[in-house]
Amino acid sequence: MRPKLWHHILTGISGVFLLGMTVYTVIRYGSLPEKIPTHFGAAGVADGFGHKSTLVMLIFLAWMLFGVLTVVAFFPDAWNVPKRNARTLAAAADMIAVMKLVTVLMFCWMILCSVQSWNLGSWFLPVTMVGMFAPLVHLILASVRK
Repeated sequence: MRPKLWHHILTGISGVFLLGMTVYTVIRYGSLPEKIPTHFGAAGVADGFGHKSTLVMLIFLAWMLFGVLTVVAFFPDAWNVPKRNARTLAAAADMIAVMKLVTVLMFCWMILCSVQSWNLGSWFLPVTMVGMFAPLVHLILASVRK
């Protein structure tokens, strides 16, 4: 099963966002204060602060997750998917493509908020949860349909 065209498009969009955020952070890094928000509570308000070098780890983690999800998407034979049939594998590929985009957007927003010293916003957690669990629900529904 080859990835669909829109999976490549979502991967491209994810990569562009991540690259743009990385370049933006590198450009702004010298002018950042030494202490920036590094942790946000469930309400999206910064409740932990740390050295600006923590952005390097956050960017590294975002790129690592992007890379792992991209590699996983291109090797569907290695997936442990129940009821291995074309429809279930296609739904799993859809799930990975959407979750990769949501993950990258989530990390980009967290990095931007840390760089700008903004709060995440009260909408961040619910939107992220829906973005992560909706593809999973889609996969489950697609695998139990006959």
